[in-house]
Amino acid sequence: MIHVSAFVHPSVKIPDSAVVGPWCLVDEGAEIGEGVVLESRVHVYGGVNIKPETHVYDGAVLGAPPQDLKYAGEETRLEIGAHCTIREYCTLNRGTVQGGGCTRVGDQVLIMAYSHIGHDCQIGRGAVIANGCQFGGHVHIGEFATIGGVTAIQQRNQVGAYAFVGGTYKVDRDVPPCTKASGTPIRYCGLNLHALRLHPEEFPEERIRNLEQAYRMLYRSGRPASEVIEELKKGPEHLFQAFFDDHWAGSIVRP
Repeated sequence: MIHVSAFVHPSVKIPDSAVVGPWCLVDEGAEIGEGVVLESRVHVYGGVNIKPETHVYDGAVLGAPPQDLKYAGEETRLEIGAHCTIREYCTLNRGTVQGGGCTRVGDQVLIMAYSHIGHDCQIGRGAVIANGCQFGGHVHIGEFATIGGVTAIQQRNQVGAYAFVGGTYKVDRDVPPCTKASGTPIRYCGLNLHALRLHPEEFPEERIRNLEQAYRMLYRSGRPASEVIEELKKGPEHLFQAFFDDHWAGSIVRP
């Protein structure tokens, strides 16, 4: 259903099961999946692909050009997964050529009101981003991570899978998977056990014990971080292995 006041470019095919509400704009080159709902005054730019059953609330702007001085009008993309919820007045920018050309939001992601997702960000499946978060370009959020409200993440930083970052903080360094982080400057404060136990098939108790041991080695043992990281890479916990393969030991800040 397309509201009479909405404008949809004639080349865009809107499935019968989708809803385009009052005063929405859907530009040429946009793709709208089955069951997608656009509430009022949503602007979907060209180069945006919204997968099925995603719900976008009033005033959201999806796929505006990246806010990057290097951007020179190239055709880039924003991909939004299935069963996502994007609340009021969120802004999600397209990618840049230098960053791979695509900003991606995985399936089942919740982005709460007034949040900004910068160019080339990669948001993993099941992530929750609370109200008013501000992400610079190239930020990566792992699957099922949670970011508290009004938190700013500087460009090129990463938050690992199943991690939790408290609200109102500035994230200026990477947050390892499965951990909790808070404070200014940001500090790590143990494992995010609540999230781990919500996924018992992925995190049986034995695996949680392995993660707790790895966390103690890294943040409580007092040993050189580089030495501990090399030991962790040989251990059973693949989440930490993958994370530290992409990060250097000097980026680890102990509580």
